[in-house]
Amino acid sequence: AIIVIAAAIISGCAMTTTVPENMPKGIEISDSVVITAEVVAIDKADRTVALLGPEGNVVVLEVGHEARNFNQVKVGDMVKAEYYESIAIYIGEKGTQPEAEAEIVAGRSAKGEKPAGVVLETIDISATVKSINKFKRSLKLEMPNGQVVTRKVDKSVKAFDSLKKGDSIHVRLTEAVAISVEKP
Repeated sequence: AIIVIAAAIISGCAMTTTVPENMPKGIEISDSVVITAEVVAIDKADRTVALLGPEGNVVVLEVGHEARNFNQVKVGDMVKAEYYESIAIYIGEKGTQPEAEAEIVAGRSAKGEKPAGVVLETIDISATVKSINKFKRSLKLEMPNGQVVTRKVDKSVKAFDSLKKGDSIHVRLTEAVAISVEKP
């Protein structure tokens, strides 16, 4: 839900591409955005807040009861949202079994402080290359649940030519959102 909130008021993101040292046969693509929106209306009974985004767009959001200190938010306060997303894809050791893992970490402000919160989610998944069609640039991959899927591989992916049957392909998706309310 917090990611939807950030996406609703974010516009225009810059992409960066890096190849981490610990992933010699991989790539990481990441994107981060920081926006600030002004609180222009509040309905305390329905727990909704209207935010004026940086491009003049107004977004009305429902604030769940898990968000502490909602009663401290006032018209004119500034809401700062920081959003980060990355995807890393790399080739792992041959014979590694497919697996999937997900973790979520969340935190919120203490009672009495200005409302703030952070959520970080990481999903790791691996698949085993069952077969390769060089002509069609496609792979048959065995997923962690045993399902076999066929996926096309873009011509820009140079590692495709070095893939072999039995290789493992690992993907890590990370999303993080931090939201805080600040005085104007």
